Amino acid sequence: MPSEYRLLDNMYISGLGCVYLPESETVGISDLHLGFEIYMESEGLFLPRLQMKLEIDRMESILREYAPERVVINGDVKHEFSRNTPQEWLEVRKLFDMLRSRTKVVVVRGNHDNYILNIAGRFGIRVARSLRAGGITFAHGDVVAGEEGRDCTVIGHEHPALRVVDSVGAYTKFPVFLHLEKKRVLVLPAFSPFALGTDVLRGFDGFMSPYLKGAGPSEAVIYALGGGGLSRVGTVAEVIGTRDG
Repeated sequence: MPSEYRLLDNMYISGLGCVYLPESETVGISDLHLGFEIYMESEGLFLPRLQMKLEIDRMESILREYAPERVVINGDVKHEFSRNTPQEWLEVRKLFDMLRSRTKVVVVRGNHDNYILNIAGRFGIRVARSLRAGGITFAHGDVVAGEEGRDCTVIGHEHPALRVVDSVGAYTKFPVFLHLEKKRVLVLPAFSPFALGTDVLRGFDGFMSPYLKGAGPSEAVIYALGGGGLSRVGTVAEVIGTRDG
């Protein structure tokens, strides 16, 4: 069983990199960025094509663990902005085939999903700007979409990560959840293993989402993922203070 933390009565975060809402039997993930390797090849950087297998394997684990009635992909299913590449067609189709055989699927449109309707429409999958599940609202986070959740708004977009440096200066990034209880916002980690983005200790002031506007490091609690586990690290301000001390 994966590590879990209950943030609200109807909201758990999981060491599998998802949020789980037991009352509505809904699982949410964000920022899959399928097709990333082919995009990087076009930029001259060749990566092993492991992303699809890693994401499908983790999605299988989520389905076995939670058996949700619905999976919400909270934006950025694919990576390429301007078109649907052949690799994206292949990988998104494989993902949708697997999910639709076992559960309902809703895609919340992200800023990379300009052409996702072309693919989703062939599978009869709903694409929305936001989705409400009880008192929880899913929105990708690049723009304000729909009503804010009464209990919480779940966003992605930022790819939050924690950069850990060892004694010789080498570093590792861990994907993290960020929970801002006062603002009633949960930021999901990127589901893609290649999309570790903003170091929350260095880039907190640089977050782009309007849902995080005005938030301070003392109110954002870090939950770090690693090896299927989930650990509460502390607030951003607490971790910065520990390092500075």
